Amino acid sequence: MFTHRVGLCALAFVSSSVFTSTAFAQTTPINHEVSIGFSDVRDADDNFIGAAYRYYFDTVNIGEQPFAISPYLQRSNNVSVDYFGIDDVDQINVNGEWFSDDDLVVRGRYGRTTEDKRFYDATLQRFGVDVSTFVSAHWEVGAGVDFYDLDETVRVFDGSSDQQRFSDSEFSANVFARYTSFGLNPSRFTPGWDIKFKGTHFDDELTLEIDADYYFKPNWSVGVMAIHENNDRFGSENVIELGTNYWFNAYSSIRFGAGVDTDEGTLGSLTLLGTFRF
Repeated sequence: MFTHRVGLCALAFVSSSVFTSTAFAQTTPINHEVSIGFSDVRDADDNFIGAAYRYYFDTVNIGEQPFAISPYLQRSNNVSVDYFGIDDVDQINVNGEWFSDDDLVVRGRYGRTTEDKRFYDATLQRFGVDVSTFVSAHWEVGAGVDFYDLDETVRVFDGSSDQQRFSDSEFSANVFARYTSFGLNPSRFTPGWDIKFKGTHFDDELTLEIDADYYFKPNWSVGVMAIHENNDRFGSENVIELGTNYWFNAYSSIRFGAGVDTDEGTLGSLTLLGTFRF
């Protein structure tokens, strides 16, 4: 099965706006979100350049809630597209998120990754959907499935027109939960947690992930992410990352994180990402 693993470090430039105490006293409506970053990719010498855009159909009012997750707390329907390219690999993803009035959430996604080399071409397409529900104002639980379709073309090395084509398709399944101590659309801020759990089974691989962020202030959080991957053929891999997300104001932020591969004692991940809203 075609897999292209990237361990990425995203780097972005953010505006140098000064944060003031009045930022919390006002409500700032936004509908657009842009994230851009540069990174190095693990096990590759080339640079990653990536960008993402998200549109919120329901205006998000940034006030005294945690800035980063205000769209989630306000249950704002949205659609996003992101792209990255590295050397001869290009990837584009389209995602949609819809919240119903009866606490049902549907998320759909489509991804396309192409690899174009002199003697090898590959196209991997991904179609996925998640369905979840809010069992309380603080808990969301759900499950999802993804379908992967791979087409490969291998050309001979003598310059002739001979080539071989291969195709494969597989499914993966996941279960997930999310806890936020802030509840539904809170009107005032108190420090608290936003924690996500996820388990994914794909072919002969099981991945477990936990991502926990603690918000000291509406514009500042510190978090830890832990990922365990167990593959029947290649063994296990464990990465732990510590990070922080700081919003200069309601419009711009910078997120930084660094992780270690605990099995090898080497750098496992590095993140530095800029986000802009308007």
